Amino acid sequence: MFSVVNKILMFSCIALLLASCGNSDRDAALQLSQEAENEVKAGNYNEAITLLDTLDTRYAAEVEVRRSAMKYRAMAVEGVTIRRITAVDDTLAQLKAKLEQFETQFDYVANPGKGLGGNFVAKSLVKGSYDILPRINDEGYFTISVKIGKSIGFENITFVGKEGSVSTKNIDSSRLVSVENSEMTVLQQEDVTQAIEWLTDNDGVDRYELVGSKSTVKQKLSPIMLHAIVETWQFAEAKQAYRLALIEREKLERKLQLCRNQLANVIDQ
Repeated sequence: MFSVVNKILMFSCIALLLASCGNSDRDAALQLSQEAENEVKAGNYNEAITLLDTLDTRYAAEVEVRRSAMKYRAMAVEGVTIRRITAVDDTLAQLKAKLEQFETQFDYVANPGKGLGGNFVAKSLVKGSYDILPRINDEGYFTISVKIGKSIGFENITFVGKEGSVSTKNIDSSRLVSVENSEMTVLQQEDVTQAIEWLTDNDGVDRYELVGSKSTVKQKLSPIMLHAIVETWQFAEAKQAYRLALIEREKLERKLQLCRNQLANVIDQ
């Protein structure tokens, strides 16, 4: 009889302990939910999301509490998204003003043939004839066209100045086009990025060399050409940044709409 009573008491204690733990978890979960709500009301959206993440991972079994807190997550994500849209809009406005300023210094030169687009070329270089010509296409992609009046087996452009020198990446001979006794090619943005960034950060660069496997052609880098290269690169950076910001703006708008749809669904339930 004593054994039976002890067992009943033991099971009762266990049941009370489990019930106590369950209530403790629910209370803690409700506390996190309340804190998340307060952070949302205060405009601290990232903090609210962190609290809700903790709620979901630490108290996964508290389904009802987590479900009731879904509206706070939707509100927090909506707030974060709206703030980001505002920041992107400010960036777009600044970049648009910069692009408008650049466009006054460039002419748009159409490529031969219909539907082939064209390139923006610095006005200072449009009417001249040069063996290197910096330019950007409609999407802001930077290239340098190279045209050499003799066959040298062209490989790279090396810029030389008081602080040293830098070379574009070597290109394969398969990228050279030979016409009579001249060579032509186009250096892509990825070929020249490191060299042009060095060029924009170093003063006193006054020469460039067209380095080939057969011979090297040394040329003076005029202030006009130097300025045109740097300005074209900066125009390209601004144009590409504007394009990426537009893409992000479109994604954010879709995200905002999704948040609002989710919030409407949660409230309706």
